[in-house]
Amino acid sequence: MRGPQTPGPFGRDFEAYYAAGATAAAGGDPWTRDIWRAERAIPGVDTARDELLPYAGPAAALPLFELLARLPFEGARDLWVALAAVALAALAGAALLLAGIVPTAFDLAAVVLFAAVSGPAISALTLGQAALLSAAAVALALLALQRRSAWAIAAAFVAAIQPNLVLPLAAYLARRRAALLLVAAGAAFLAVTFAVGGGPAGLATYVRRLAEHGAAERFIAIQVGVPAIAASFGASERLANAIAAACALAALALAAGAAIRLRERPLLAAAIAIALLPWIVPFFHEHDFVLDLIPAIVLAASPQARVRALSGVACAFALVDWFGLAQRPAGTAQTACFALALGCAYAILPGSARGRERFATLAACVVLAAVALPLAHAFPAPVWPDTLGAYHAAARLDSAAVWAAEQRWSGLYATVPAWGALRALPLTGGLIFACAALLAAREERFSRAASPR
Repeated sequence: MRGPQTPGPFGRDFEAYYAAGATAAAGGDPWTRDIWRAERAIPGVDTARDELLPYAGPAAALPLFELLARLPFEGARDLWVALAAVALAALAGAALLLAGIVPTAFDLAAVVLFAAVSGPAISALTLGQAALLSAAAVALALLALQRRSAWAIAAAFVAAIQPNLVLPLAAYLARRRAALLLVAAGAAFLAVTFAVGGGPAGLATYVRRLAEHGAAERFIAIQVGVPAIAASFGASERLANAIAAACALAALALAAGAAIRLRERPLLAAAIAIALLPWIVPFFHEHDFVLDLIPAIVLAASPQARVRALSGVACAFALVDWFGLAQRPAGTAQTACFALALGCAYAILPGSARGRERFATLAACVVLAAVALPLAHAFPAPVWPDTLGAYHAAARLDSAAVWAAEQRWSGLYATVPAWGALRALPLTGGLIFACAALLAAREERFSRAASPR
């Protein structure tokens, strides 16, 4: 069922991490076009054109990538992917413990299977994405915060290698000890950033470059944020930004309100923050939805059938790579198999005794596939760098501008409403996860009120 392999090296995003480490070790600036000198030496990269892949990570992660860059690329990549696979298992296991389940061997197998066949996890593994390590660290940080353990400092520090994914930990700031642990983690991360990245001036430069990179990529087809989706439906850049700002403010208000109202149940507040995160931040990719595995596993263990059913439906929206059907039509059968496996795996996730709601993911996948499949095949989408052609960047452009030009040249700036509709599905899944978490909190409150004194 596997589709044809795409050109270039396996672990394409790890290419940027590896090259950033090599560039920094050689005294270059990994956030500039210096990185292309290292990338073009990686086996599988087409040196007949400019296919620069920029590094947008924080300076604190560079020492790790410098160590990996001492190895040959294939060896470093295999080591990184193995680490990502361990992180995926750690994420699944931590989410089980967060749900209050002492797992059996079958429980662990079921939850790891569920995580492994999800679209975001597959994307993160095959791209060699740091998002998987960050998401696993978020799950471990939540577990440590729940247990008031100082290990939360180390876990939150690691989670910050993907800065946009660490934000849901703020749901625990309403608790004093958790707030102290998170502040300590932030201070440690900031200290390492200053030491490696050139102090406050270096941090200010990085923030400016990150903003430039975000602006360059805000409206392209591989973004799953609100501004990119609004632009796909024909909104001007100004209107798309206005819509995104309004959605971000509403989602942020809801997440903050949940954190305050659910001070005694901060895990549910964190689940809501995770679910709403792609509505808040303007920079979000399909593989970043691997973070949604945390609320998916936690809510699947709810004693309330309605919560489990809502969570199962949300899984079908958020944990299947629907836009990938348009980018890789030849891999449709493979995606269908993974969606089937996801639905079946949800049905055997550990938790309370279950009824028909265990098949919610499977049923929702069938309904969504009936809409997404013909839409994706009618409006196929390009894949960078497969459609890049013989592109060569002007010498005056910086790395963010080169990246934007590559995406435009590849056809990923096209206004195609079908692409926006497919990418809106995981965003909708986030809203359903948030509703499930709010319903869980409501049901728990009613259960406590009705219990005998």
